[in-house]
Amino acid sequence: MLEVVFWAGLATIAYTYAIYPLALFLLARLVTERKAHEKGAARALPAATLVIAAYNEEAVIAKKIENSLSLDYPQELLTVIVASDGSCDSTNGIVSGYAGRFGNVRLLSLPRSGKGSAINAAMREAASDIAVFTDANTELERGALKRLSRRFLDPDVGCVSGRLVYRNPSGNISGRGEGAYWRYEAMLKRFESRIGYVAGANGAIYAIRRELFEPLKKSAINDDFTISMKVVEKGWLSIYEEEALAYEDVAEDAGGEFMRHVRDGAGHYIAMLHLLALLNPALGARSFIYWSHRVLRWAVPFIMVALIFLNMRLLDDALFETLFYIQVIFYSTALLGLAASRARRLPFFVYIPFYLCNLNLALLIGFIKAVLGAQKPAWEKAGRA
Repeated sequence: MLEVVFWAGLATIAYTYAIYPLALFLLARLVTERKAHEKGAARALPAATLVIAAYNEEAVIAKKIENSLSLDYPQELLTVIVASDGSCDSTNGIVSGYAGRFGNVRLLSLPRSGKGSAINAAMREAASDIAVFTDANTELERGALKRLSRRFLDPDVGCVSGRLVYRNPSGNISGRGEGAYWRYEAMLKRFESRIGYVAGANGAIYAIRRELFEPLKKSAINDDFTISMKVVEKGWLSIYEEEALAYEDVAEDAGGEFMRHVRDGAGHYIAMLHLLALLNPALGARSFIYWSHRVLRWAVPFIMVALIFLNMRLLDDALFETLFYIQVIFYSTALLGLAASRARRLPFFVYIPFYLCNLNLALLIGFIKAVLGAQKPAWEKAGRA
């Protein structure tokens, strides 16, 4: 029985990281890709509201508003709402200055209650056809909004995700792992988009039809994932527009990046309670993608721990003894990566184990915090390079 459980756990990890991407690739080849509506004239573009939830963003908020106003989008169709979640620095003053100069910039000064509450408040004020969510430290490529919005000319599309590109100016190992991980995620999104159901948007750049927005519950942490998957839950298509680009710098402080992953991890497990309907296999592709890309992925940290202990009970077999040594080498390599986490140049075989272990440890801690109710909705920013 121990051997059966061991092999089932190992197969689940293999399926999550390797077999599922291959299955997606094969399925995507059978589906005709939904093309963007490139012929839409400016007058055919929908009215759009950029929703920016901000907390103490004085260092970047002016640059963010300038970036928003410089987008290749008709200004009469664009509204920028900054929902300031209890900022106690000069964020509100900076935004007020822009609001006084530009009629399409608005400030919502709110008490500190969390990003979800700030988004809810902004969406109550939005009156456009689509809502575009983006972060204060994100730089949108000039044509990104137009590329997102044109996908909504397809009447079946309810959510469109753009592509986040991480920049790593300091060249740290954590940032290298982050960049590699997001390239892997972008590949999955391309395949999932062909099928019609991207498993979660990235908060840096995504858009939904405004009428599909469902107010976030107070316990919600991963607002981007919950909002976009609620659209999928309703049966609308969620697609990926990889030419709609957004840029962010990775965290210079690996500890700050780790705590961001812990918060995200707690948010993932809480989001499962809000998306129970998607667990139903009768939903077909929607449920298949959700289970494969998300639910099983969130089970990996528990499986990794179980495999070590199960393997220790099976050391009387030569095969399992070899597998145990492979695990020891893998985790030792990850520890080497941790010890050299500020190094600029390390071999690929070092920083990938480090990043995978780092990510799954954050998930495990996030689960514990979610169960204990220790992860609060209000968020702190990871320091960026």
